[in-house]
Amino acid sequence: MICIIALIVFAVMAIFSARFRPLFKEALDCVGRRVTFRPCVSGLDERLKSQITGKLMKKSPRTARFVYKRFEIISWIFLIILFVSLFFSAQAGYYYARYGNCNGPDATGFCIFDPFQHNGQTETCSAGITEAKEDPKPLEVYDTDPSFGNKNAKVIVIEAGCFQCSFTKQAVPLVIQLMANYKDQIRIVYKDFPVSSYHENAILSAEAARCADEQGKFWDYYFLLFKNQYIADMADLKGYAFELGLNQKEFNDCLESHKYQELVERDYQEALDAGVYGTPTFYVNDQVIVGVPTFNEISKLIEEELKN
Repeated sequence: MICIIALIVFAVMAIFSARFRPLFKEALDCVGRRVTFRPCVSGLDERLKSQITGKLMKKSPRTARFVYKRFEIISWIFLIILFVSLFFSAQAGYYYARYGNCNGPDATGFCIFDPFQHNGQTETCSAGITEAKEDPKPLEVYDTDPSFGNKNAKVIVIEAGCFQCSFTKQAVPLVIQLMANYKDQIRIVYKDFPVSSYHENAILSAEAARCADEQGKFWDYYFLLFKNQYIADMADLKGYAFELGLNQKEFNDCLESHKYQELVERDYQEALDAGVYGTPTFYVNDQVIVGVPTFNEISKLIEEELKN
């Protein structure tokens, strides 16, 4: 079974160096013969056995003799360990892609794909507020708010964000996960909270997204803005509309007239009154999460609300 391990190892090494490709082909031939109950005629398995035990002989003759006599059994053990490791690595990758952690929908802890726990961080783009709101008002949701999902859903996830904020951009994969996993079970609402004191094009970007929403393209424009973050002057914003195939004249007239400036400012003020002090801030119904949560963290709140 050493040929199967060699096949996997040489396949990876052959990607980076051409000198391992003949060994990969030899291992492939050997594996093909072994699985059809034929002997490996290339002698690769015996050469590997000799090389491994030869190196061990220099360190410990007793260990080398033990390995040589039980080489087939040891090969099987390492092969099983290899496949178990590959399985759990693939499972962790799947969990990380879907739930934002390596341990599944109901677990937290260390994740090799996120060793410094960047996902779930609490940094925000601050609006410069130093004191918490003493008597925050609830954050209202209107029919005119850009949203995704079921408008009649009993669970509403609100994102208060700024298109020029780097931390809000970090929440984009989370928004995509929510859309993919919950679809019509929840309603995702975007609220403008442009941190214009630090980002000069924050308000204009928010107005442009509203203009795109007129033509049913808010979320397409949303993703495009974050993809091209900081490239957001008037000409750029018009270019994104062209890229998405929007009616250019309608979009340009909307943006140049600052049609949605008051609405964006209203969103900002209402968010301030609700106690929002930085972006991104998420609401799951009345529960607040400041910063970028993991999918696991926010989905727990969503599931609780769906059950209530």
